[in-house]
Parts: sequence; structure tokens; C-alpha cells
Amino acid sequence: MLKVLIQTWSLAAIALLLVSSSANAAPALYSFDSGSAVLSVTLDDGFGTNALASGGVVNVTLDGDQVVFDSLATLYGTLLSLDLTAAGPINIDLDDANPDIATDTVTITNAVLSSAVGSTGVLSSLGSFLIDTELEGTVTGVLSDTTPIGPFLSMSLTSGASGTLSTSPGGQIYLGIDAVNIATFAQATPGAPNIIVKADFDFVGTLVPEPGTALLLGLGLLGLGTTKPTR
Repeated sequence: MLKVLIQTWSLAAIALLLVSSSANAAPALYSFDSGSAVLSVTLDDGFGTNALASGGVVNVTLDGDQVVFDSLATLYGTLLSLDLTAAGPINIDLDDANPDIATDTVTITNAVLSSAVGSTGVLSSLGSFLIDTELEGTVTGVLSDTTPIGPFLSMSLTSGASGTLSTSPGGQIYLGIDAVNIATFAQATPGAPNIIVKADFDFVGTLVPEPGTALLLGLGLLGLGTTKPTR
């Protein structure tokens, strides 16, 4: 009985140790437990005039988000890739009372923000980085005169974004990205300034265990649950 308990506890302990130490493995995939984005919408008029009807910001819930981080690629680590997906449609109510805004509402569905192909973010000693991003989504909308817009597929131009990233020994990751250029829309009215949509992101995520590590952990916990005392 003692021998069986020792073997089972040893297996579980090794699995737990591997899950913890895998946070230092490179590269490592992190999945986000929570995440949100705050959009700001302005006119490309040289003044950054607010274009939202509310005069504030748009909060967006995110879902299915993950990043790949390599802690050993450079001195302080490198963000290899990111994929951020909106949980639902992004609805933007524009200030059509402004004579420079000819669009009433814009909706972006199936929005996915990703790191640009070949772009990575090398961390500084303070955890800051720069990375190029792209957004793809389906755009629809309504002009001020109720004329519908779209749908059409929008692919934003590559945009440089800055952010900060840190990890903890327990397998958590903290990520913030500022002023990402989500999209730029031309307006139907000739000469009207373009509409620029930018976003700030904040996330807390956890390390996704490698398949072998997860299996070993499961076997260890299964052993703990099924071991029976012998007479």
C-alpha cells in the first residue's frame, strides 16, 4: 500500500512540476482567461476629432484569444504571434451631427486581430515591445441618409502597435497593447476625412500545457482518485 501511494504521489508531483516549469519552456502557447478592448474612433483631420456619438469609447468583449511567447529567443523574450477574436459584432455609433461625418453606424463582424506575417515583438528590459498587427472583418453600416453600406471584407493596413508583456512562474501572462490601428474607413462624401478606429487591449492569460504534460498530470490525478487501501 505504501509503495503504491508513493508511486502515485510521485507521478502527480512530477506532472505538477512540469506544468509549472513549462512556463519557462520556449516557445509557449498562452490562452487568455479574460480580455477586453476599448475602441476610440476619430477623424483623420489632423486634430484627432472624436467621431463617436457618445463622445466616449466602445467596449468590446474578446473570445478565443491566444499568444505564443518565447522566453529564450532574445535576452528578455519575444512575442512570436498573437490572435485576438471579438466575441460578437463590434457596433460603432458615429456622431453624424458633425458635418464632417456622413456615416451613422458601422458594424464589424467576425473581427480577428493578428500579428502581421513575419512580425514579432522583442521585449525590452521593462517588458515593452513593438509589433505589427492586421485586422480582418466584415463591415456593414448605414449612412446619415439611411443608405446601407456593405457588407464588404475589410483588411486593415499593417499597423505598428506598442505594448507590455510579463509572465509569472505559475504560468500566467499579462499583456497590454495600446493604440492598435483597427481600421480606416473612407466616407461616401467627397473630401470628408477618413474615420480611424483604434483600440487598447488588456489581458490576463494562462499557459496551455503541452499534450504530454497534460496527459501525465491527468494520469497522476487519476491515480490519486482510484487508489484504494489494501488490507
